[in-house]
Amino acid sequence: MASPYYQDEYATIELDASIPCIQVTLNGIPRFSEHYQLVQLKRLELLQREKANFPKLHMLTDSRTAGPVLDEDVRYFKENVMPAMEAAGIHYLAIVMPSNKFTQLTIREMTEGSEKVYVRYFDVLADAKRWLKEMSA
Repeated sequence: MASPYYQDEYATIELDASIPCIQVTLNGIPRFSEHYQLVQLKRLELLQREKANFPKLHMLTDSRTAGPVLDEDVRYFKENVMPAMEAAGIHYLAIVMPSNKFTQLTIREMTEGSEKVYVRYFDVLADAKRWLKEMSA
């Protein structure tokens, strides 16, 4: 079962040791860019804390109920979060996509161009978890 690390009205960040992955569940939109950045910093904090315990640690973002973020947040993710994941040794990021087409485009923009982290998009959370588990085998 997942272990909660951080939670607010926008995000829940937890470790799912059964995969293993850091799961970020997003709901709605962040209050402002600093809030978005705080959530991403919490994701990276948990990554730093757990990477020694799990040599094949992965990332999972559940964006089914997430709304779009600002351009500056897209830039922040591309310029700071993705490189930090790469530097920490993350190889796989599974993203469960929302139904909103605009938000889907935003998410794809945030993750395009990654050279070390393989990103795969899903419609169903269970499929994303199953894929990450296969990547751990």
